[in-house]
Amino acid sequence: MLFLNKLLNGVKDNPKLFKEPRIGFILGLTNTQIKDLKKFATANNLITQQKQEYFLTDPGIKYLETHPIESWCSQEFPKRPELNLEYMKLEKMPATVTKAVRNLARHLLDGEELKQNSMEDFIQEELLSETSAFNQITEDIEKSLTQTDKINMGNIYKKFIDYGLTKSIVTVLILNVLAKNKGNFAIYEKNQFQLKLDHLLFDKMVFYPDNFELKKTTIAESSALEDISCFLLPKVSNNILDITKGLISFIRSLDKYVLHTEQLSARATKLRNSVMNAKDPINLLSIDIPRIMQGKQIKDCDKEFVSNFESALRELSEATENMIKDINKFTLNAFHSEKREELSRRFKAVEEFIGDSELKVLFSNITNDNVPDKFWIERIATFTNKTRVPKDWTDEDVANYKVRIKELALKFAVLESTVGRADSSERVHSLLNSFLQLSKPEQNQLLRRVVNY
Repeated sequence: MLFLNKLLNGVKDNPKLFKEPRIGFILGLTNTQIKDLKKFATANNLITQQKQEYFLTDPGIKYLETHPIESWCSQEFPKRPELNLEYMKLEKMPATVTKAVRNLARHLLDGEELKQNSMEDFIQEELLSETSAFNQITEDIEKSLTQTDKINMGNIYKKFIDYGLTKSIVTVLILNVLAKNKGNFAIYEKNQFQLKLDHLLFDKMVFYPDNFELKKTTIAESSALEDISCFLLPKVSNNILDITKGLISFIRSLDKYVLHTEQLSARATKLRNSVMNAKDPINLLSIDIPRIMQGKQIKDCDKEFVSNFESALRELSEATENMIKDINKFTLNAFHSEKREELSRRFKAVEEFIGDSELKVLFSNITNDNVPDKFWIERIATFTNKTRVPKDWTDEDVANYKVRIKELALKFAVLESTVGRADSSERVHSLLNSFLQLSKPEQNQLLRRVVNY
């Protein structure tokens, strides 16, 4: 029976073997294997129980003599170390090992507690401890991963499986290297830079290694990097990869409006676009953005770079707010009002005469005193746009809003004049009535000219 000699040898060395909490590590077998082997050895009189201890019988001793434990090392694979964990020697990674490696990844990459005497605990002890026979191979893997160029994960697997190792072993050794260098590896999936190395991403790397490339980054000698890290990270850093991740996260968190608007300075626009279109994020902060901010590489940049970078970030952060302030001011100007409260009083004064459905909705939004000033114009803007809130607008949406609000303001002016709630000359009446006689396309064309005048 497979691995029976390992169980018998364990009993020979330690009669209290089955009381050991780390029996799985001692024998290198799963709990199910140990249970089945113990049952077989007892039933076939290979071991006998005396009180709480087990001893080899004569048939058991004879079995060990005729079935010695074979070494995993061989002349065919001279670089392959000895290994006790039998489930790590299997060519195809078993489901139990897959689960254990995932738990180990949660521990090493995400900081989760490792369950004592679990399979993942045993794997860590045998493959990753300071006295592990696999330390030299771990060093070889680290050298391969930390070369200057990108390296494909599939090639790493192939290289070290050729040592005579299994995918399970290579996976754990790669995991260990990545965990120790977590802040220094840029990871790409199908050429797409990945922001976060966690157990979920590593799981994908294990099953689709050919889709992934890795590149080791270096620490840049630049005080400017440390200065800008204050704007992007919780604490000061000169790790270019961490700062790059912080910048990409910042850009990705911006509103849709900010990601598409052209109503920005040239510097802020170039910063946004360079991050969104970056093919190599590692060069982003070492070459691309320094050229935008100061016309130099990062190693030559100074306080001017930091100041320009901070200014561009602030402009991007405030772009949506500034747009909303602009349409708020435009709206009040369109209705010839100084403040929201004044416009609200004017609408309430003509409430009983409002018949137009759009003016009714506008009345409801303008006169709702329970809506704070911050959200007042956003409610009006969303109603006018009919589909999207302002933070999701485009520049075209802004332009269309201004045209539409001008049209509604003209309708309201006619209503005010008609019911005698506003001073108006015959000439103004005539102009407003003439405008309302125009077709929709003609009105829109006229309003666009008025808006852009």
